[in-house]
Amino acid sequence: MRSTNEDASSAGNMQMNEPNLKRKRSDSNNCHQCRRNDKGRVVRCTRCNKKGYCITCITKWYAGMHETYFAEACPSCRNICNCTACLQSDVANQELLIPDLCISDKTQYSKYIVRVLLPFLKNFVAEQNMERDHEARIQGLSVAGLRLPKANHSHEYQLKKCGNCKSSVFDIHRSCPNCSYKLCVSCCQEIRNGFVSDCKLTNNGNIICPPQGMGGCGPRILELKSTYPVNWISELLTKAESVADACSCSGYNHGSESDNFHCPIVEGVEIADQKHFQWHLYKGEPVIVPNVLNRTTGLSWEPLVMWRASRKIKSTHDLRILEFSVMNCLNWCEETINIHQFFKGYTEGLWDSEGRTKILKLEDWPRAESFAERLPRHFQEFVKCLPFKHYTHQAGYLNMPAKTPKKSLKPELGPKICFGYGVDEHLGFCSATKLQYALSDMVNILMHTAAQDPVVSSANNEKANERENKNKGKEKIDSSTSAKNEQRFDDQKGGALWDVFRRQDVPKLEEYLRRHYGQFRHIFPLQQLFHPIHEKAFYLTVEHKRNLKAVYGIKPWTFIQKLGDAVIIPAGCPYQVRNLKSCTSVSANFVSAESVGECIRLSTECRRLPHNHSSKEDILQVKTMVLYAVCQAVQYLERIDLNNTLRNPFEHENVQPGERPSLSQMRRELERMKLALETKGHLFQMHMKDYLLKEIALLTDRINSREIRVPSLAEVKRELERMKLILETKGHLIDPHMKAYLLQEILGLLNKVNTSAAESSTSQ
Repeated sequence: MRSTNEDASSAGNMQMNEPNLKRKRSDSNNCHQCRRNDKGRVVRCTRCNKKGYCITCITKWYAGMHETYFAEACPSCRNICNCTACLQSDVANQELLIPDLCISDKTQYSKYIVRVLLPFLKNFVAEQNMERDHEARIQGLSVAGLRLPKANHSHEYQLKKCGNCKSSVFDIHRSCPNCSYKLCVSCCQEIRNGFVSDCKLTNNGNIICPPQGMGGCGPRILELKSTYPVNWISELLTKAESVADACSCSGYNHGSESDNFHCPIVEGVEIADQKHFQWHLYKGEPVIVPNVLNRTTGLSWEPLVMWRASRKIKSTHDLRILEFSVMNCLNWCEETINIHQFFKGYTEGLWDSEGRTKILKLEDWPRAESFAERLPRHFQEFVKCLPFKHYTHQAGYLNMPAKTPKKSLKPELGPKICFGYGVDEHLGFCSATKLQYALSDMVNILMHTAAQDPVVSSANNEKANERENKNKGKEKIDSSTSAKNEQRFDDQKGGALWDVFRRQDVPKLEEYLRRHYGQFRHIFPLQQLFHPIHEKAFYLTVEHKRNLKAVYGIKPWTFIQKLGDAVIIPAGCPYQVRNLKSCTSVSANFVSAESVGECIRLSTECRRLPHNHSSKEDILQVKTMVLYAVCQAVQYLERIDLNNTLRNPFEHENVQPGERPSLSQMRRELERMKLALETKGHLFQMHMKDYLLKEIALLTDRINSREIRVPSLAEVKRELERMKLILETKGHLIDPHMKAYLLQEILGLLNKVNTSAAESSTSQ
């Protein structure tokens, strides 16, 4: 029997633990989604036995999912929970990686990159050599004797722009010694040919810095400078040519031009499908990869879920979290709207003060932060469903921007989200993306669709009827995006209607737009039409497309993008999009080797646009991208070739194992090692390369003078141990493959020396 004190003590402990028991019981009834326990019944998860979701949150945030689904495994266990805490949780880095390539695939792709990009690199070098020749004539020197000063920049990889055309400066350029004004070699040639009047020439052909009103500082002569080391690009070109000459892979067969305008569909992403994709990318044809959402966990892309994820941003107090600028597709004017109000109108519709329906579109969001920082879980889902990741992933081996140095200023290629309201059946309008270029290759994935169901009040109806009668024929509304002008589609799964034009049809398309410019209704007429496609001011209706076919014989690929479809548009293909429903799509840009030529053409068009044009900026920096892509591919092939050619110096075809080589054989081997260092010594640190060359020269001299004596086993062992110690302490200065090879050879020789020493001691 327990004593009275024990009973009292137990009673006291029960009183002390009672609040904890109540708290534990209260926590077990909390809903993981809303963190509350006063919303009714909670469905418990039988897998983790920790989390539960109330019926209210299940109905609101997980529509279409039954209670048994939550009982078997909750959304948190399935990694699709869209509560605020889970949406902002850290993402495992391994989920964002792309499958690694084997050495044979990397070697094949590197050779392919060099072979495809070599003609463009030759053109860049030829363009620079013309300016180099002109500078040599000005100074009265030969081209070989010309020495250009290196450009002095505060940062090695900073973006340098031409003061005239605003394009990025490649290597050789002219710079003012007094101010930061620069001229690319293309502008220098145009100035000498009389196409540019901002800069003036001296009698001997020098270019004078423009006045302050044009970005310069006045009468100073622009000096010719180079960004990269002397002869680095020319040596790289020579190596690339040798790689291309030795490459046995055949190019694509152009084949015959067909009149098949059905958009190609690639069902899978295996190696065979990738070659199929490469073929269409080379021909400049759009590709549809269906059902890419099947690779994801199923995280919700509903706008209100996105709103809940984006409103909880760590360490920021920016008002842009609460509101942003959107485009009204009825009058193509920007307006500011609350983020929650915009996302709510995505499905319910929005009306202005006059009872008029709003058709809104939000592009290139998020803007303040990167996609990965602001929406980490959704970014992970997007990366998972990317097709052909070696092309489309930002770190893909066949994505050219991934070849630029890590410290360099990389182009902003996304991903970005686009929200667009769907068709309003009463008014007949929809959100649309007007005709524009894909400046680089682009992948667009339709992540969510919703049929807009606007709640129209009687007051809004009266205002709309009154406004329609009063302003009939006077209201400024762009009717080109009206659904009445388009054909009807009964496909319930369809989300967006795409029109993509072929690259070869661009001249005729531009001619049609310039000739029939007056037939398009513009809310704010353009003061001057500089470029009909870069203006992003036209939407071609069915009637326009019919006229294009009848008069010019061209027609676009027209197809419907369904939920979960990934649409890949090659660079240089004009496209336009019309939403059949309210759509949420995510797009990312990439640059393939197959499309570099089109990217160069488009950048040339952009540099000729006026300075204040929205498409004037050189976003891609194509020339720099091509240079680093070729450089990285050549370096990889040289490293692989060096690893394959390395062998034991004493394993000669005329030397048997254990036999001492002759002096002539040793001399040839030293010459081979010297040649390897001179041609592939960039893999070493400079002082290590110089040291090895010095040692080889010393051994060669001793061989030539016959001052070679046979060392003792003790001397050989001491020398091998010294070399081993150097590699272990300072091996980080050389290539890891070279270090591993040398260590293996030294250990093998040490074993042989120890064995020989043991045998000699036994015989004695």
